[in-house]
Formats: sequence, C-alpha cells, structure tokens
Amino acid sequence: MNYKHAISVRHACRSYSPEKIADSVVEKLQSSIADYNLMSGLNIQLVLNNGDAFNTLSKSYGMFTGVNNYIAMIGKANGIHEKEKIGYYGEKLVLEATEYGLGTCWVAGTYDKEACACQLAPREEVYCVITIGYPAEKKGFKDKLITGVMHMKKKPLDYFYDSTHDVPGWFIEGIKAVQSAPSAINKQPIKFIYTDDSSQNAIPSVRAWITSNSGGFEQIDLGIAKLHFEIGASDGEWEWDD
Repeated sequence: MNYKHAISVRHACRSYSPEKIADSVVEKLQSSIADYNLMSGLNIQLVLNNGDAFNTLSKSYGMFTGVNNYIAMIGKANGIHEKEKIGYYGEKLVLEATEYGLGTCWVAGTYDKEACACQLAPREEVYCVITIGYPAEKKGFKDKLITGVMHMKKKPLDYFYDSTHDVPGWFIEGIKAVQSAPSAINKQPIKFIYTDDSSQNAIPSVRAWITSNSGGFEQIDLGIAKLHFEIGASDGEWEWDD
C-alpha cells in the first residue's frame, strides 16, 4: 500500500456515482477494518448500499450527492483515546480507499446519526462517518465550491510546528504530510514540536498537541494528523494523547 501516494492525491469527495463498490475492494476494506478493530478496540463498520443517513436535507444541508456507502466510526461512549484512534485508523482506511480508486470524505456533523444503518453494542456510539464510493463523473456545485475554498485556505508549513532547533529533513517531510491531512472540523487545530536533546544522550522526539478546543472533534483531527506525520517521516511510533 503506497500511503504517501494516497496522501498526494486524496481530496474530499462529496458527489458520488451510483456504481456499487467492487466486491474485491469491499473484501480488502473489510479485512483492514477487522484488523484495525482488533488493534484499537473500536467497532468500525462498513455500511453499503444504504444512504439513509444522508437523505435528510435538514441534516446534510445538501452538502453531499449520491452517498450510498459510508464507514461508521464507532467506539465506546466516553472511551479513553477513542476519538484519537478513530482519526488514526479511519484515516488509514481513507488512504487505502484512495489507492483503490474510491473517493472519501470525513463527516462530523452533516448527517443523520439516528439513521445510520449500523449495529451498536451497549455503551457504544457513532462518533462520525466517512463517506466512500466512486466519485461522480461531474462534481456538484457545492463540491467544486468547497474544494476551491479549502485549496485557497491551505495553511503554510510553519503553522504546524514549533522548534528551538534546526529541524531535520524527515521532520519537514512529516509536516508536509500533515499539511495535506483532512480535518473532521476543517480547522486542522494540531501543532507539532521537535526536540533534540542529543547532548544529553537522548534521541530526538516529536510531540503533537491540540491548539484549540471548540467542537469536540479535535481529538479525531489529532489522530489523523499523527498518522500523516508518521507516513511522511517514514518512521516512528506514537503514544496516544496529546
């Protein structure tokens, strides 16, 4: 799986074709979902051929067209690190779907949670969903408008990090990947810091933290950003939390 390539070509897709996702692709996605659920303790579910959660205009505000499939990001209600894990593993699925030729979009609020066709265990909740499917041949007006606005609002590299030292190339590559990361709330409220204590025989370290809390989805963005940094830097292992 070429995750770096997926980062370079991924973009939010809000208009979808009615074409069903190929069985071979569904099988690969389901296999990854099973693996990530086992690793994380989440209950991620792939919902196919059911767009009820996006059929209510008052919920979706007409932001999406043709949604018939989505990934329900489910975890324990008030679970420790649930949102961060959802961001991290959900984004892995987004990048894999991108390599399979599918379009995706993180959706935090503009869908009908009560209409989600998924199975919840006791004390579980749907934190957000990821729309998924083949992109429509022609983008809708709102799709084009939002894509254009987000492109113009792309933040500079130095927005995403602080350092009291010269930063190495691998760190910058990680930050470049973060710059291209999606955001569940479209704000990318995450920053990284590089610390080099090699004079004290300590290895260089990177920390990530949330710069502002306003919508309750920032921990999801933290998980997304951490995954992108890890892929861009080509090495390292994160601890959960900011």
